[in-house]
Amino acid sequence: MPRILPFIAIGAALLVLLAAAYGEALARPIIVTYDVAVPGWSAPPLRIVQLSDLHRGWPDMPLARLRRIVDQANALRPDVIALTGDFAFGKLADLAAGNLDEAVRPLARLRSRFGTFAVRGNHDDPYWTPRTLPRYGMTYLENAHADAGPITVAGIDDLSTGHADLDRALAGIAPGQPILLLMHEPDSFVRVPACVTLTLAGHTHGGQVKLPLIGTPLTNTAFGYVRGRFAEGERTMIVSSGVGTSTLPVRWNVPPEIVVVTMHAP
Repeated sequence: MPRILPFIAIGAALLVLLAAAYGEALARPIIVTYDVAVPGWSAPPLRIVQLSDLHRGWPDMPLARLRRIVDQANALRPDVIALTGDFAFGKLADLAAGNLDEAVRPLARLRSRFGTFAVRGNHDDPYWTPRTLPRYGMTYLENAHADAGPITVAGIDDLSTGHADLDRALAGIAPGQPILLLMHEPDSFVRVPACVTLTLAGHTHGGQVKLPLIGTPLTNTAFGYVRGRFAEGERTMIVSSGVGTSTLPVRWNVPPEIVVVTMHAP
């Protein structure tokens, strides 16, 4: 019996850590705010709320939790809502994920001054996503753009498909017009031109697990765009760690987050 006590202790410690990591995955998202000064901006400040990587499905994103996240986003009184992909699925075992309609139906309750704009993630079906999202009040941007008050919102298809087309998404936008670009995978940022005012992305989950000394073992980015604000020359990108999880329903030192960006005059 004394010989197995260390193994029992190790197993108990692992169970405690897993329970804590699952609890963090279920936590109420924190609000992370950014300010972006835009030269030549003459309109009142514009508030953008970004939701990313919802991954609707069992066990950490039941419909009740998704509805609470929608309420939390609405309480921020956004002018624009940006959805940067991965609306459902992505777990090792999607036992009760349901269909895409079930996953995005609660998002129809999102409220903003200029509308909700969405792009597809790598876990979103290329056939059903563009057919489903518009039914619930979202403007789906697949290598396209749309007006949103003082800005133009552009969006590109997911990088993993090989169909992301920045030139097509930005074609026809008037020179000097502030542009908000939505993409799922942040690695496309290396090709974003300087005319884009701000890029929003997700996909990385902030690494989802951040360990002491080691950091984030899995980042889902080839260029180090794990989480936060990145500036390269005149270009700016913000990467959200999202609100859901993929593979395993755990987070550690990377809480779920809702991003709020205010665009304003310098």
